[in-house]
Amino acid sequence: MKSLTLLLSSAGRRPYLVEWFQHAFQLNGVSGRVVVVDSDRHAASRDAADKFLVAPPVVNSGYEPWLANVLLGEDVDLAVSVNDFELSRWSKLRADFPRVDRLLRLEADTHRVIEDKLLMASALLEHGVRVPRTQTASSALNGLDRAGTEFVTKGRFGSASRGLRMVTADTLHEMIHDALREVTDASGRPVSMSALDRFESLVVQDRVQGEEFGLDVVSDLDGKHAATLARRKIAMRAGETDRAVSVDAAQFETLGQRISTAIPHRGSIDVDVLVDVDGEAWVIDVNPRFGGGYPFSHLAGAHTPAAYVAWLAGVVPKQAWLESEPGIISSKFVGVARTV
Repeated sequence: MKSLTLLLSSAGRRPYLVEWFQHAFQLNGVSGRVVVVDSDRHAASRDAADKFLVAPPVVNSGYEPWLANVLLGEDVDLAVSVNDFELSRWSKLRADFPRVDRLLRLEADTHRVIEDKLLMASALLEHGVRVPRTQTASSALNGLDRAGTEFVTKGRFGSASRGLRMVTADTLHEMIHDALREVTDASGRPVSMSALDRFESLVVQDRVQGEEFGLDVVSDLDGKHAATLARRKIAMRAGETDRAVSVDAAQFETLGQRISTAIPHRGSIDVDVLVDVDGEAWVIDVNPRFGGGYPFSHLAGAHTPAAYVAWLAGVVPKQAWLESEPGIISSKFVGVARTV
């Protein structure tokens, strides 16, 4: 078969993901290259790329013509982004956009649900998935009557923990106003503090106490559920998992299948789950991409990029690529890369 080209967009500080996709070609015995694009010309992933291109910011009017030129000019077979706002724009591209079928994206209606934490909570509930009570900040302020209850605030269209606060009924009003300084709209633009609907851009959830886990819910390139990978979070840094231990995913397999039904997708999505003292799992967040927790599953033996390449090549991936060994503890660390 011909040499394959994978486009990894907004790879930024994830050179390891570039290297894992390069390794994925080797594992499948096919020729391929990884073209990396990022709006930062000195992104750390530049050094690992087979080819690096500077991208315009996703909010620019010239972004779509640029993307079409890259997909055609580089003969891209599959494009993967790890940026929430870029994926939002991809989801809105028309069916006649050049090589739009090569973009690993959600359908527009599905993405509209997953990027809106209020809609997502409702959609998951409809498919039997437990989620904390979720309401807008305006509803919480107008209807709050349970002093002492603990809450979590989050940007309704947020990414990277924007607007995240752990609060009580007594501090909710103050913390909502504080969190609003960080929130964005669905395109990633800051919400104006003078906007009349700014309180609709923040959600408030009842706080669930329990152990936090991260899941990779993986579907093949036809959208069929393929696997669920799981790890228990040990430490966090800047809103991202910093240390974790892989666990037996069997306890989350039914949950993963329900999530796949509620949120039809191709490839891997990242899910945050809290397991309470009764052993009940509550979904608290979903990201439609490789999340910051995937490396912990990878280091425990999984190789989702290799599964991607296998599906792209039209063959069945090895089962071991969609499994991880329980009990493996992994930690992130600081590295450096030459970017000139």
